[in-house]
Amino acid sequence: MAAPAAPEQQQSLAAITKSVLSGDTLILRGPVVQANALPREKVLHLADLNAPRLGSRERDDEPWAFESRDFLRSLVVGKEVSFSVSYTVPSTTSGPLEFGIVYAPAADASGAEIDVAAELVRAGWAKVRDSNKRDQAGNDDESNAVASRRAYLRDLEQEAQRDGRGLWSSDRAPARRVNYTMPEDPNAFLAEYKGQQLGAIVEGVTNGSQIRARLLISPEHHQFVNLGIAGIRAPRSGNLSGREDVQGEEFGDEARFFVESRLLQRLISVILLSLPTPTAGPTANGNSTPPQQVSLFLGTVQHPAGNIAALLVQQGLARIVDWHAGFLASSPTPSMMSELRRAEADAKSHRRALYKDLPDPRLAAQKAAASGRSFDALVTRVWGADMLSIVKNGEQSERRIQLASVRQPRPSDPKLAGLQLEGKELLRKRLIGKTVQVVLDFTRPAEGDYEERDCATVRLPNGTNVAEYLVERGLLGVLRHRQGDDNRSSDYDRLMAAEARAMEEKKGIHSGKDFPAPRIVDASESAHKAAPFLSQFKRQGRIQGVVDYAASGSRFKILIPKQDTKLTLVLSQIRAPRTARNPAEKSDPYGQEAATFSARRLLQRDVEFSVDNTDKSGGFIGRLFLNGEDFATSLVAEGLASVDDRATASSLWSAQEAAQQARKNLWSNYDAEAEAAASASNGAATPVTQARKEYVDVVVSEVRGGTETVPFSFAVQILQNGGIPDLEQLMSQLTLFHDKAENAGPAGYVPRSGELVSAKFSADDAWYRARVKRAHPGKKEAEVQYIDCESPLSESLPFSSSLISLFLRADGNTEVLPFSRIRPLAKEFQTLEGQAKDATLSFVSLLDWRTEYGEDARARFSELCEGQQLVANIDQRDKNLLHLSLFDPNDPASLSAHENSINVQLVREGLARIDKRSRLRDAYPNVVKALDAAQEEARRSRAGAYELGDILEDD
Repeated sequence: MAAPAAPEQQQSLAAITKSVLSGDTLILRGPVVQANALPREKVLHLADLNAPRLGSRERDDEPWAFESRDFLRSLVVGKEVSFSVSYTVPSTTSGPLEFGIVYAPAADASGAEIDVAAELVRAGWAKVRDSNKRDQAGNDDESNAVASRRAYLRDLEQEAQRDGRGLWSSDRAPARRVNYTMPEDPNAFLAEYKGQQLGAIVEGVTNGSQIRARLLISPEHHQFVNLGIAGIRAPRSGNLSGREDVQGEEFGDEARFFVESRLLQRLISVILLSLPTPTAGPTANGNSTPPQQVSLFLGTVQHPAGNIAALLVQQGLARIVDWHAGFLASSPTPSMMSELRRAEADAKSHRRALYKDLPDPRLAAQKAAASGRSFDALVTRVWGADMLSIVKNGEQSERRIQLASVRQPRPSDPKLAGLQLEGKELLRKRLIGKTVQVVLDFTRPAEGDYEERDCATVRLPNGTNVAEYLVERGLLGVLRHRQGDDNRSSDYDRLMAAEARAMEEKKGIHSGKDFPAPRIVDASESAHKAAPFLSQFKRQGRIQGVVDYAASGSRFKILIPKQDTKLTLVLSQIRAPRTARNPAEKSDPYGQEAATFSARRLLQRDVEFSVDNTDKSGGFIGRLFLNGEDFATSLVAEGLASVDDRATASSLWSAQEAAQQARKNLWSNYDAEAEAAASASNGAATPVTQARKEYVDVVVSEVRGGTETVPFSFAVQILQNGGIPDLEQLMSQLTLFHDKAENAGPAGYVPRSGELVSAKFSADDAWYRARVKRAHPGKKEAEVQYIDCESPLSESLPFSSSLISLFLRADGNTEVLPFSRIRPLAKEFQTLEGQAKDATLSFVSLLDWRTEYGEDARARFSELCEGQQLVANIDQRDKNLLHLSLFDPNDPASLSAHENSINVQLVREGLARIDKRSRLRDAYPNVVKALDAAQEEARRSRAGAYELGDILEDD
């Protein structure tokens, strides 16, 4: 049956079908005429048809209403149609209702048009409206055309009835449940359908980034939801409405029109991802974002023609919402945020819409390239979980940077301070001493107490973003930047995604648990506090620690994480130049260079150290090992420290000789010949060419050292006529002096450090001369060192028993006394020098801790010498040290020749090594021969250290 011609009541017009309200009603919009005005719209009812009505919140759908509307929707929505208005009907609620005829392009490529009403009736999705007046033909062509067309529609309707199509189907209409409001429990609904791809029809567009969608959950269940398009936010619509009561934002209506023209009443796929209630997080100014009221879901909208979110951003009609990056990264479209960033970059580069006021991106790019904001650098210090110090490759100056867009827990927060330390330690292990890739994202200006700071993205050589690494473990929080704030990390989306994973797994700061900081004990707080730690550290041998601070080239703060202890360590056997502690002080030459050298190589590195003694301030004296190597040797090799005169480590002397030859730093003006002449003039450090014969009677009063940090030495007292008459007389007079009441000392006397005093020894309540090491006025006590006495002597010694109590212990017997037991030392008792003399063996070095025979060697020496009256030849006198050859007066063979000394005997027993560096060798050739013979005998007899072979050969 051929379709009749349309009645020619009005001229045919063209329009785009914006949407379909029901099976017989369309909304048509005209063309865009002005760039700043929305096109006109018209509601048109199909003439002579009646279709079932869709429901609303107040009423249900009529049977087959959705199917009828959907047929018309798929036929005309988004297409250009031609229409004419046939008649109007007055309305009491709005303007006149317009009825007309619509022609749409055919589905094939013929270019023909089809009568939309006829297609609806033929498919059975609309009925012909009863109207006797319009059924009757009149005397004019128009009424005849109307009657003819209605007859044609009646015939199509009968055909549909006969075939049981659409409304005329014998099947019952689907019992469909349609919810026109948001789910009562959005959280439960999201939990059920999150991440699933749901078919949907866009029923309305609120603004460019928010739609109202009908979710086609099943044929029997449709759910209306308000859906925010994830990843973007468009301006509020209404800016082109012309209404004063509507406060739209710039480009709001343009964004809405952009989405309406592409999505309204199109069939799309929706993936629900989240509710718009992000966990409150820190912002760039330190505030927190308040949670939002739930009124819509957030999700992605997928259309075969493309990603509407990316298209909106590319046109400059929407901005990116940063915090959405978290759930987008774990969604079925994890690359969406990257696509949005590319679209944003394109919009900015062309300065479209919302970005129209941006500066020329080409100039900005040239400026960034010229500033060198991307470079490789060495990490020299980790200040916290979000702050580093770096040195750019090719430069020497150090700069501090902060990881961009993240923030660590506050160290002062009692609940989370432990996480701050954990993040700092993790960063230290991964970065310190490593080369990293740095991208300076922006510079944060100075504000309040905060100085200007470079904020950067830092990556390991393998590409790992260290901020993302910590955020994913819940050790850092991600800052929430203001919309449009470009001062952010270049990896901001990845940071948000990492935080979302940490929140989902409830890690670290998102766990709700408390992480208090451990309590660190300072073992070097004072000398008194350090004392009990000394024996503990000695027993442990080499201890693992971390260098927390370098105060100078040879003084460090060490943290022992496993013991929650920190201490001050001073390197033994070397002397580094002093470093100024404040601006008012001046460093020694090369003091700052030595401190910098140590800091660059040791700061925050894992090290090993051992201790053997303490100093007067509570510091521990010992050795430090980096990667198994003695750091003191490295410091000396660079000419930034000198070897102590009493040092025995051959590696230190070799390193110093090499530094002197290369004239490094401290030795930059070194002249070997001038140094030798100067040494000769003061009698030290030059080879001795003439043998000395200065035999004296001595008592070895103390044996000490031979450990890893303190070299072997001993103390002697020189006897005269079998005793020490000068000292005996002085001690007798000192006792009588203090027995007199008038010599009780001044009231309120406070001794000073370094002062010579009379001290009443606690062991026997006798008065002795001493020197004040440290005074504590607050405690009214002082630490003193006795200058005339060492360790107790045997009662069998052939001199006055009154002196037995003088021989106390190592280093002149140090003890802490109250001020009441200390008096000023009268001038008449200050003329006699201290009687305890430090000494060492000439020609040889006793085996020490570096061999398993070290303890045997020390025990044998003590057996032969300690507490014994011996004969000694003073082979060399240094300022504070005597070089002695010892002889047993009870052994005639020992006294018969210089080469029969106890020194040679120890070599023969394999308990001492020959000191090839000794300055005395040239003056005593017979002793050298005797030493070589003794060593050869030890080898043959496998004595001492030669028991399993020649283990000393390479020393």
